[in-house]
Amino acid sequence: MPRYSQNFLINGRIADFIVEHANLTPQDIVLEIGPGRGILTERLLKKSRVVAVEIDPELYDALNLIFSDEIKSGKLQIILGDALKVNFPAFTKVIANIPYHISSPLIFKILEYEFEEGIIMVQKEFAERLVARKGSKKYGRLSVMMYYHGSAEILKVVKRGNFRPVPKVDSAVVRIKKENRFCADPQILDCVVKKIFSQRRKKIKNILGDVPYGEMRAEELSPEEICEVANYAHRFCD
Repeated sequence: MPRYSQNFLINGRIADFIVEHANLTPQDIVLEIGPGRGILTERLLKKSRVVAVEIDPELYDALNLIFSDEIKSGKLQIILGDALKVNFPAFTKVIANIPYHISSPLIFKILEYEFEEGIIMVQKEFAERLVARKGSKKYGRLSVMMYYHGSAEILKVVKRGNFRPVPKVDSAVVRIKKENRFCADPQILDCVVKKIFSQRRKKIKNILGDVPYGEMRAEELSPEEICEVANYAHRFCD
């Protein structure tokens, strides 16, 4: 039984789809998080240089044997470690198959870096929250913070049978692009977003006091409107 909550992609056509939609060139450096058994790594190396981060020592050793020539040539670097803890080297694109329990922190860590775009695979429900807009039941903190760090779109739903062991839910392939949008101080914005969505049934004025859109609730506000609230509400997050 795999450790570290791994579910390995076994369908080569899905791997081909991910690589085709990553818009790779020989000049790209791809950060691959969770290479697993190398189904994506093999395809990525035909297009670009790759830096892979793998947490499992046994898989790390296996990948070093499988791709020994690519490592010697400098086309592949494999880092043994927890992606939430290691410092990523410079990269232009990111490819990741992300376990559900670390999806949020890993997405936001990735978005702290400068890069062009990425293709990530996450559980379908998480993907729907990532791309949700106001008025949707899935709209929340994740949706708003994603908007202020970049854009996200679901490219494909991937049925659970494409993985081993078979997970309990379906996944989705998501394209993310880095687009820094100006707002309040990022820490204040995150603080305000946490506060209003943790009490999403309350009116904004009952959470933050006298601020714009005080008669509305968090799920009724667009990211831009939430930014206006954050610019007034810094005193609540000092």
